[in-house]
Amino acid sequence: MKNLPIILNIILFALVGHLYYLNSKSAKPAESQAIIPAPSQAGGSRIAYVNGDTLDAKYEWLKEQKTAIEQRLSNAEKSLASKEEALMKDAANLQQKFQEGNMTQAEAEKQQSALMQRGQKLEEEKMRLGKSLSEDQKKAFNDLYANVEAKLKTLSAQIGYDYILSYSRGGPILLANDSLDITKQVLELLNAKEK
Repeated sequence: MKNLPIILNIILFALVGHLYYLNSKSAKPAESQAIIPAPSQAGGSRIAYVNGDTLDAKYEWLKEQKTAIEQRLSNAEKSLASKEEALMKDAANLQQKFQEGNMTQAEAEKQQSALMQRGQKLEEEKMRLGKSLSEDQKKAFNDLYANVEAKLKTLSAQIGYDYILSYSRGGPILLANDSLDITKQVLELLNAKEK
């Protein structure tokens, strides 16, 4: 999730080319424009930007996706922690029984072998869960890309810009003119489509 602003930058840069293609292909202008290009840009290329950090914080669909992944991660961590704790407790009990002389060397070795197998299975489960969560995050990012792209395609007639850049603090764009910020309008359009 820490890389989300970077991923949003990549998504929005990819959408810029697509929106430019759609705008140049469209012969008639849109009748109703929700976002009107800035007057100083009306004669040349129309450029605007969306604040990726704000999109990350206020796009309802994205917040739902992040919450679902975070919940799954939390559940997986709790499950693994309880299994690991049980394994450690069983190992401590085995060591205590052996030290007290309540079992033979052969019994201790057999139980130690079983504990090692449990430990190995637990490590394999951790790896599976890590891979699964990583795939879920990748799918969520792909869904985000597809979702934003689909929404902006349907809104392209309303947007009216040749280029829409993604701006985030610490990103490749160091300074952006506030008059080119269409984050609020894009968020309203995206969140309205979710309802």
